[in-house]
Amino acid sequence: MPAHLDLTVIPLHRRDAQDQSYLPGLLAAEPPRRHARSRSEERLLLQLTLPLEIGLSPEAQKSLLQDMADGYFRTPGSVTSTVREQIERLNTYFVQRNRQAAPAGAPTAAWLSLLSVREQRVTLAQCGPVQAFLLGADDIQHFYDPQAAGRGLGLSQSVDIHFSQFELAPEQYVLLLAELPSGWNEKTLQVAAGQKLSTLRRRLTSEAGPNLRAALLAAQSGKGSIHILSGSEAEAPETAPAPVAPMARAPRPSRSWEAVQVPDAQAEAAPAPSADLPSVETEPAPPAPAAKKGNLWGEFSAGVAAFWQKLTPRVSNFLQRVLPEEPIFNLPPRVMGLIAILVPVAVVILVAAVYLFFGRGQLYVNYLERAQSAAAIAAASQDPAEIRVAWEGVIYYAERAAFYEQDQQTAASLLAQAQTALDGLDAIRRVEFTPALFAPLAQNAHITRMVATNNEIYMLNATDGKIMRFFLGGDSGPGSYQLDENFACEPGPYGDFIVDKLVDLALLPRGNALEAELLAMDANGNVIYCASGERPAARTLVPPDSNWGQPLAMVIENGNLYILDPVTNAVWIYSGEDYSYAEEPRFFFGAEVPNLRGALGLAVEQEDLYLIHNDGHMDLCHFNDDLEDPTTCDNPALITDTRLGRQSGETLEGVIFAQVQISEPPQPALFMLDPVARAVYRFSLTLSLDTQFQSSTPLVDGLATAYAVTPNRAILLAINNEIYIGFLPSE
Repeated sequence: MPAHLDLTVIPLHRRDAQDQSYLPGLLAAEPPRRHARSRSEERLLLQLTLPLEIGLSPEAQKSLLQDMADGYFRTPGSVTSTVREQIERLNTYFVQRNRQAAPAGAPTAAWLSLLSVREQRVTLAQCGPVQAFLLGADDIQHFYDPQAAGRGLGLSQSVDIHFSQFELAPEQYVLLLAELPSGWNEKTLQVAAGQKLSTLRRRLTSEAGPNLRAALLAAQSGKGSIHILSGSEAEAPETAPAPVAPMARAPRPSRSWEAVQVPDAQAEAAPAPSADLPSVETEPAPPAPAAKKGNLWGEFSAGVAAFWQKLTPRVSNFLQRVLPEEPIFNLPPRVMGLIAILVPVAVVILVAAVYLFFGRGQLYVNYLERAQSAAAIAAASQDPAEIRVAWEGVIYYAERAAFYEQDQQTAASLLAQAQTALDGLDAIRRVEFTPALFAPLAQNAHITRMVATNNEIYMLNATDGKIMRFFLGGDSGPGSYQLDENFACEPGPYGDFIVDKLVDLALLPRGNALEAELLAMDANGNVIYCASGERPAARTLVPPDSNWGQPLAMVIENGNLYILDPVTNAVWIYSGEDYSYAEEPRFFFGAEVPNLRGALGLAVEQEDLYLIHNDGHMDLCHFNDDLEDPTTCDNPALITDTRLGRQSGETLEGVIFAQVQISEPPQPALFMLDPVARAVYRFSLTLSLDTQFQSSTPLVDGLATAYAVTPNRAILLAINNEIYIGFLPSE
């Protein structure tokens, strides 16, 4: 089961050769008290980099970022779509600032880095030519794509965002920065592993040169807290990436873009967003805490007494004016106190009644009219970007209209129209997913691999490294797959050697000489053959000449076994009579070998090898034994995005795939899993996007951790300890 991480953030700020203890534009955030249920396990780190001419004070920057974080935590949905929504709001704010300041000079861009951490899964969003590094004991991953990340925020209505996803392990660091300092080199970052935070901070700042703006995030096993260290804390010699207490919640600043307070010196440069722009409906910010804590009941009593002293004379004067006779006003103190309480309560009730009877109806009309206007813009526009923004506006306003009116038919119709239009723009086809299993899996189950026939599901539980078999029950309806209690496929001693936790599995054709249904592999090059009602047969594969690093994934194609070993930068091919694989392996590549350190999985079709990587790109290699015409690779391969207004490139915008499979003939296609959106994308074998399949019904919260496509066109999805099944729509 994925572990939670405690996250410690150190600001690295150096200006004019002087170390600074505070970095403006840096915010770490946990879910507030009121948040979407799907966000409860997430943590955010935001770094905003602004040029001086924008003129936003550190307090205003923090307010903007806090509002953005609060909006993120309140919004359900996929990480990428919610991040995009919040970044687009921030972009609108800076666009309006630039428009108001246009006579003074050219528009200026704001740069943003955003990290969303859930358990050990990290989603990184970059706007502008910012950079990030994942620093570990083995290697360094560099996240930098100025073309995909664009020029930054505030320059146009459209936003360029470069998304990346990766796994963050304990004792690793993430470094966020806008620009590489002049004094750093490759060695500066290579020595990060194993150092204390204080030591690493001093090294990074001392070698940076006169100026540095960066944030260093350290991960350690813990309970999921996030905490920003001050400069003095970071310098403490005992400070190391160890479990820390949850971040103390500061008073939240104002919750809307309009309410950001800018000091008088910059007030003229801070335009308020247009009234037509969406705003987040939020609760008022709580008052700042008192300088001295004191006794809470004493403070409450003192507050009531002060309120009473102010209110009583006003109520008395009011009653003296409205009551005709002086003797009538001569009332007991208790009655006067009751009147003092009831009068303001009655006013509040009256205002609420007026709102309920009149205000809600007017709000419904206003929101509905805006939704209808946005739909008209979408229908008339020819620009794909404008069409998308307009339909998103329809959804925004129609949802709010539906909130204020019981008769929601018109708003619901607009919502359905907008969702259908956006699905068409994104090549989405909806699939009705239902629970597949007769009984749920164990609460701590973590399914990482699945393969399936039309009647069986085999799934690998990473918690214990075992494989389970489920078979289709008699009614063949939802929830009819039952656990096969007679199926054993698990780690343990087999003769003279021990099979460790299994890491991958592959189906074997029925009727093979070994009478096995499944082949499974551990990370040491051991394989076991499994069948229902039989004890597994195990063997050790002949290791390659370079020995094993850590085999990660495997696939069987045309009787050959292909094994991916990223540690040794290799893909090995085992051939053998009737799936025995007793011979020495062959190296798949020729003189041209792609970098496989970030490879997550592989698929093979005939002589073509597909490799997906943790930064979203894919390698496509064609195998050839001929020395004069050796194996060649497109590294990275071009992914063709067929959606209107989208660009083809090395990655698909906003998506990082975690797994890849190829469906069976007669029409094989490439299927890839997007764990964040819980979507399965279908590509042609030439990497041209065809369709993405998403659920038409609500699914349990969490990332999709495994999937399978059956021969009869069903998709299986694993989310937490739930397995869903949905059948692909007819073409």
